Amino acid sequence: MKILKILVVIVALFLYSCGGGGGSSSIKPISVSNVNFSTDNGTNVISESNPPRSVVFSFNVDTQAPSYSVDLYLSRNNNIYNNTDVYRFYSTNLTNRRGATEIVLDNESVGFDNLMNYYGGKFYVKVRVSTSSSSAWSVSDEPLILKKLWTFAVYMDADNSLNGAATDNLQQMEEIGSNSDLNVVVEQDGKYTPVSRYFIEKNNLIKLQSLGELDMAKVKTLEDFDKWIKDNFPADHYFIVIWDHGLGFERSIFSRQSRDLLEDDNGTSGPVSLMSVPDFALALDNVSKTLGKRIDIVGIDACLMNMLEVAYQIRNSTDILIGSENVEPYDGWPYDEIILDIENDLETNDEVDPQIIAKQVVDDYKGYYDPSYQPTQSAIDLLKIDNLTASVDELAKSLLENWDNETIVTTVKSISNNVQRFYVSDDDYSYADLGDLVKLIYQNDNMTSDIKQAALSVLDNLTNTVIANGYSGFDDGTVNGLTIWFPNGSTIFDNNISHYEQLDFAKDTKWDEFLYNLTQ
Repeated sequence: MKILKILVVIVALFLYSCGGGGGSSSIKPISVSNVNFSTDNGTNVISESNPPRSVVFSFNVDTQAPSYSVDLYLSRNNNIYNNTDVYRFYSTNLTNRRGATEIVLDNESVGFDNLMNYYGGKFYVKVRVSTSSSSAWSVSDEPLILKKLWTFAVYMDADNSLNGAATDNLQQMEEIGSNSDLNVVVEQDGKYTPVSRYFIEKNNLIKLQSLGELDMAKVKTLEDFDKWIKDNFPADHYFIVIWDHGLGFERSIFSRQSRDLLEDDNGTSGPVSLMSVPDFALALDNVSKTLGKRIDIVGIDACLMNMLEVAYQIRNSTDILIGSENVEPYDGWPYDEIILDIENDLETNDEVDPQIIAKQVVDDYKGYYDPSYQPTQSAIDLLKIDNLTASVDELAKSLLENWDNETIVTTVKSISNNVQRFYVSDDDYSYADLGDLVKLIYQNDNMTSDIKQAALSVLDNLTNTVIANGYSGFDDGTVNGLTIWFPNGSTIFDNNISHYEQLDFAKDTKWDEFLYNLTQ
């Protein structure tokens, strides 16, 4: 009997410890699940232009605790075990709430649009429920997307001699960072580092992805970057910057390699990867399709890229091109000034015209450099580039029709020796300022009336096409916003004509036929 009593006591103690006695140790660990959210405007996108009046956050809580706290976070990842990248935006205490739970937040009290002062892009909602003794996390299946007015995206290929400049430019971007109107994002390939993607806050470079070694000169790599932008940092407007070396359309010898745009060493000492201008246009065409709209602004922070031929090649995907006629200094664009001025423009006017931003970039670049650097930067309206190209075609036809006139031939060759040219490489100065070239033709009394009239038409169309033109260190009127291929010798023509003929401009105009007559 004594043994039986002892067994009864042991069983009773066991049941008590397992919850049978109703003591504090009987409370099961808290859990949270089925995290969802819904907005009153029926979309998971929050924007300043269309903010929801309210958002309902729902989840299930399983607990026996009489009260608990709830914290709502935004996280760039949906990994429940990775809570290093979370931003708390709401906290509350709940009592006697179990099972299905809802928290309704209205825009006036929380300010969803105010979240964009600090964050930008695609976030998952994470819920943390806590009692005095335990806590649990869960995450939404769908992301909440903060859509801003503009995304400023830099495709930075520094896998070459520009690696140091990339570091400096990233630091400039960090000095200003993103704000409620503007996402600043970068994909960077360094000389000694893999390709990484960043979101840039003020004084904070946030690495979002590391992609390993990629060839930044490949069409697909550029397309993938822009698809990532669309999915993660949607905006009403897009400003895409191509950052690297540039050489216009040519592949003349420069140092140990040849290039036209986007030189990627790929960690080798042999031939580098390059992107041709037609491939660049193909990538931008596909980017435009991905975005579902024309790209508002494409900036090329590289040497010698603001050519009529380049502008014409990307006309179907892009509204505005910003770039340089001349070589650019090593430091490239002043990103701190540019980003700050864009944000100031947007603060003044939410619906700021992209042309206003383009003009500001040109002014910032020109003002950043001493005239001894001979900086050039211009913004081009690609919606008007067809008219300019058509007028250049008419000029080429007029010159060809009069090429049997020895005076015309001699005069054009004399103009060729006096036109404003830009250094390309070695003895190659084959990029001529279009405006200066056409002015010299128009003002010369040896030209026939039809040539002069065609030249005047080019000048009028050039004026209408150039949104902004900034330069210093040159004679007034000799830099007009766009260059055109005008080779200074038959060897340069012969070395590059097969490459030139791949361009839409050569296919659609008689300019290459005129150049053949000029150089042979």
